[in-house]
Amino acid sequence: MIEPPRIGVRPVIAPVAESWHLIDGWLAKHAPASQASLRPPASPEAIDRTEEQLGFTLPADLRESLQCHDGDSSYLGVLPCGPLYSTERIVEIRDMRMSIWDADDPDQHDEPWWGTLWVPFAGSDGDEHFIDAGPGLWHDHLGRAAHDDSACFVGWPSLAAWLHCVAQAMLHHDNRSRLEPVHQPMLPGDGTVSW
Repeated sequence: MIEPPRIGVRPVIAPVAESWHLIDGWLAKHAPASQASLRPPASPEAIDRTEEQLGFTLPADLRESLQCHDGDSSYLGVLPCGPLYSTERIVEIRDMRMSIWDADDPDQHDEPWWGTLWVPFAGSDGDEHFIDAGPGLWHDHLGRAAHDDSACFVGWPSLAAWLHCVAQAMLHHDNRSRLEPVHQPMLPGDGTVSW
């Protein structure tokens, strides 16, 4: 189906919980082993404790996502970002990053390795996906910080926008002619999903 371009109208982005509902339903049908690796929702107390340990408020989309699933226990990740972090792991990864980060490094201004208000939400092997919780132009944007290189923003204005597109890629996984901003998932036949 051909859709006309949208000029001057912001795209409709589903709330995080709605995207997770679609993702969970698709996984239950097509990749139950991956579905089983998603953790239950984080408790309000766990989320509050995370914010207390971070020293600032989590981005609203991440808070809503954690209320759906407190990370996942898979090796490669259920979504195309590596394993999702639990509330505890978010604090651990950020603390590790902050202990290495050098605010006085002159390269930090032009090619930052980490930011003080970045919140890791997924990753592996020291390569983190993060959300900018700070004020300004990049507020709520998603980024990627490699363990051995400078960080960058990856074009997603929010976790909600990205999860919406992940859900759509899943729902249309068997339509290879449909172009999605997220690569369509693959089903290797063992009850898992891979990206």
